[in-house]
Amino acid sequence: MARVLIIDNDPVFSETLASIVTGLGHRSKQAKSLAEAFASGRKHDTDIVYLNTQLPDGNGLLAIAQLNAMRGHPEIIVMTGTPTPDGAEKAIRNGAWDYVEKQSSVDRMVLPLIRAIDYRGKRPAKNGVVKLKRSGIIGDSAGIKKCLSLVAEAASSDASALLLGETGVGKEVFARAVHENSLRANGPFVAVDCASMSRTLASSILFGHRKGAFTGADKDREGLVAQANNGTLFLDEVGELPLAMQKIFLRVLQEHRFRPVGARTEKTSDFRLICATNRNLDEMVARGTFRSDLLFRIRTVVMALPPLRDRTDDLPRLIEHYVKQLCGKYGMPAKGISPDLLDLAREYSWPGNVRELIHTLERAVLAAKDTPKIFSRHLPDHIRINIARAAVDRTHREEIPLHKGAFCTLSEAEHSSDSYTARLATSPVVQTPPQPVQKRTQINPTAVPAEVSSENREYHISKTPMPPNHEGAGATEIYSHSGTDHKGTLSAITDKKHNSSAIADMHSAQDTVQPFFEFRDEVFTQYLQNLMRLSDGKVATACKLSGLSRSYLYDLLKKYSLK
Repeated sequence: MARVLIIDNDPVFSETLASIVTGLGHRSKQAKSLAEAFASGRKHDTDIVYLNTQLPDGNGLLAIAQLNAMRGHPEIIVMTGTPTPDGAEKAIRNGAWDYVEKQSSVDRMVLPLIRAIDYRGKRPAKNGVVKLKRSGIIGDSAGIKKCLSLVAEAASSDASALLLGETGVGKEVFARAVHENSLRANGPFVAVDCASMSRTLASSILFGHRKGAFTGADKDREGLVAQANNGTLFLDEVGELPLAMQKIFLRVLQEHRFRPVGARTEKTSDFRLICATNRNLDEMVARGTFRSDLLFRIRTVVMALPPLRDRTDDLPRLIEHYVKQLCGKYGMPAKGISPDLLDLAREYSWPGNVRELIHTLERAVLAAKDTPKIFSRHLPDHIRINIARAAVDRTHREEIPLHKGAFCTLSEAEHSSDSYTARLATSPVVQTPPQPVQKRTQINPTAVPAEVSSENREYHISKTPMPPNHEGAGATEIYSHSGTDHKGTLSAITDKKHNSSAIADMHSAQDTVQPFFEFRDEVFTQYLQNLMRLSDGKVATACKLSGLSRSYLYDLLKKYSLK
């Protein structure tokens, strides 16, 4: 009898699946969120997990490794209502047993469960935890633990291994860990940088040459393949290997025999091959820049190393380790790490991964000098600037309430300041249904002077009959202004309860018109009050929302005694 945990926030689907699992003779338990699932996993052993991708507290695909690390190390069956090829790839890469669509038939949903239970029942019992030489691998995050498991698997045989990952994640460190935990640990570890080999000298570098084989070959030279005899040959950036050399190396990998440049006979080398790349070799095969037959030979064991941004839990240990190492290198006393530096490190994306982290900490150690503790102030400016800009961008993406449940983001306001300004003007502090207007008139522009602003803005008001508002609701357009710097449309809503709106005042007497400058000042005051309220009193935000320059906004606030 297997213990099955169903993680889905859809109660109907969960109950249905739970009844099917129970009908098969297994025990089922339901969780509506990842937090609830982790709490259950800490208390009880679990054999199988049905995991939905979209959950209230996170994406299920990103939690596969953590769920697999729970008690019982369950197999994960990912469910989704919107399956995609990329989602399937990510699920399998993260360690899922299968990836199924929630709308599938019952057989399709149950088959992975049956097969996973069969697999768990036939697994050999572990004799104990394998002690690995970690070779400088720092951290215990779920991603690192998975990679260490693959290191143990690769070290137990001479099968070729392929390490995938971004630049700076530590591919060579893991390659050395495979070598040092294998039966070839006493042999040589020969690293080859394929990106630095020229096409003309690649054969000589890999296979060696005889004296006189080409101009400058004044003596025999042993190649790197021969140097790796009884050890490990590590091809870093194998995707950069010239296409012509790929064909030659394919035979060398298969036969472990090669011919040095200028030699008449072949030589033998017993080596184990480990390759690494930050490129997509499948795409290169599709483009014809990498041989498919070579790819099939080198990816017997595949290890995808996580980028540093996906293992932030390891940052404190990594920083502590490298700061201690760097202090020893420069003969400095040990330095402490401030909490603000750790917080900043967690916010940064680390595009250069661990390699970038090491050089950043070296800069911080040197900048700290005799200071007993390293602070975020000691980090390079480009990292602090990057985080500061990201924080501002997040602020601009925050939602700002307008009125009665309406929302607009600051980024939307920046790209559409005119429409936002119009909505802003129609958003009083207390919004009430508008008062119906029986008769509307517009004033002829010749009756009112045009220029009313120090910045040469023109306000045109014409007197023409206007159609009534649709269904007697909404806003009545007051005026439009145009100038050299700012353009926009302002409108106001009548207040049924207090009759305080400028529009209501204008129409309170059908045959009279409020003095223009008095009317203008009331509208400006109302607009500025709404603007500063919605921008929380921040002038920079108010400028972005309204499209006004900072200096002009200050002048208006001062003129109407609002600041």
